[in-house]
Amino acid sequence: MHFVDNWKQLFRTYSVWSMILGFIAFIGGELLYAVWGIEADPYPLGLAALVFFIAGFVGRFVKQDVGSAPVRRTLFIVAFSFGVIMLVKSLGGAVYENSVLPDVTPMSEEQAAWQTARITLAMADKPLVPKRATASGLASEAEFLRVAIPFVAKWEGLRLVAYRDIVGVWTICFGETKGVKAGDVRTQAECEAMLARELISYRRQMHRYFAPETLRIRLPVYRDTAFTDLGYNVGIGAAGTSTAVRRLNAGLIAESCEAITWYKKAGGRVVRGLLIRRGGDFDYCMKGLVA
Repeated sequence: MHFVDNWKQLFRTYSVWSMILGFIAFIGGELLYAVWGIEADPYPLGLAALVFFIAGFVGRFVKQDVGSAPVRRTLFIVAFSFGVIMLVKSLGGAVYENSVLPDVTPMSEEQAAWQTARITLAMADKPLVPKRATASGLASEAEFLRVAIPFVAKWEGLRLVAYRDIVGVWTICFGETKGVKAGDVRTQAECEAMLARELISYRRQMHRYFAPETLRIRLPVYRDTAFTDLGYNVGIGAAGTSTAVRRLNAGLIAESCEAITWYKKAGGRVVRGLLIRRGGDFDYCMKGLVA
């Protein structure tokens, strides 16, 4: 492999620096999570990468002479300024938020069960979904399943014969993966009962990551369903320690709903089905929220 003789001069061009910054925006969020476990809003990063790459691409077609210097400089400054703002908004904002949001310390199963029972009993004589969704107690398991089963089943789809999912994991029924192997077959009734058991289990596990105040006043049945669906879809470990949960525990309800939409990848790439599913989670999370 041979490099051009004046390759160092490339780093003096606006277009090359635009592409370098675009690459940083492209991998910045993944790198931040891989090294420090900090989640960053992917939308500003994607926008920054797009602007940088477009500026770099266009810059390659502008004649590199003295006369075009003002045009190239203006193009780079505009793209650079906008891109940096987006980078700071996403990466800088994520680092700052990570430092100020309360850490998530999951309760033990016994503590979570006691807390849920206490809140449920205290709220038993109050409306399930009051006028303000920020002032609601936990729904009963029966009421939760009434909302959650059709919601989750809609996204998962019913498959009575085991199949490999998008990342190669054997799956059956409504997205069940535990103990599933090739050749497994279930009836619809078995699948529905399995989904109900799993959703209750995932709900209880997610509740371990919520602060008592969140369980008491910030988790009406639809928001409860949205967070349970997130845990069911991406795993309790990822969902329970997510920015979405930390924001909800801090009382940032709308912001926590927005953070749910970040989980749209499978196998390292954005999947349209997950993008739509996260939109459904967002709608349920925001349902009844009064500004």
